[in-house]
Amino acid sequence: MNDPTSDDRILRLNAAIDGELDASSWLELEREMGADPALAAEYRRLEALRASMARLAPREPAPKTLADRIAALGAPVAQAAPMPVSRPAWSGARILALAASVAVIAFATGAGLTALRQSATPGVAAGLVSDFARASIAGQPYDVGSSDRHTVKPWLAGRTTVSAAIVDLAAQGFPLSGGRIAIVDRIPAPTLVYRHNEHLVAVTELPPGSEGARAGGSIQTIDGYHVARWSDANLAYVAVSDMDEETLAEFVAAFRQAEKPASEAPAK
Repeated sequence: MNDPTSDDRILRLNAAIDGELDASSWLELEREMGADPALAAEYRRLEALRASMARLAPREPAPKTLADRIAALGAPVAQAAPMPVSRPAWSGARILALAASVAVIAFATGAGLTALRQSATPGVAAGLVSDFARASIAGQPYDVGSSDRHTVKPWLAGRTTVSAAIVDLAAQGFPLSGGRIAIVDRIPAPTLVYRHNEHLVAVTELPPGSEGARAGGSIQTIDGYHVARWSDANLAYVAVSDMDEETLAEFVAAFRQAEKPASEAPAK
């Protein structure tokens, strides 16, 4: 027996209830319902749900305050006239669309609150965590993609006032993937993006002594991401990653070791 709740069949049932199927498609659906009692039962359930919604949820005109707010954004608003209770056709598809709309509004509200919380969170690290999350979600972790530091460094140099220190960590399992610009206190700062398996670590380099970028000792967790901070005589560093703490600690140790002059490197 076919599954009457599969996405394709649900869409076809909703289209049938809305009168959107052509004659041949409707006849085909009728044949399927005749051969599949479960599909026919689902059709009757959706039809009954539409009838119930028509009785219990009549359409009303948009509130004037909402119409005024939309009009203020420059979008023309058509004020719908009230309709009798018996006329609306609340199909399963429209009910699902209404639920989707509510979900979108809830998501947007939640995202807005999250943004407010992040913007209110003090510290350079918190801002760079937000930057890392946005880049990851957008699928654009870097502005220039290259494993060649001689390509990434000049690209960053032309856009920032900090000379980026780029180290080659491919042998340690952290190949360079590219670079991007992070805005820290309204100043563009170079950010190097390294990869480890499916994970990324973004190292933003700042002038030494930058407020909020000073080493804080152990690795921190901010909004689900791990953050490491350290500095040397030339720069301060903030590394944000979705790696686990142990792997990020290994990355930081490898980065710091690679930065050392040859005279400080351990003897082989």
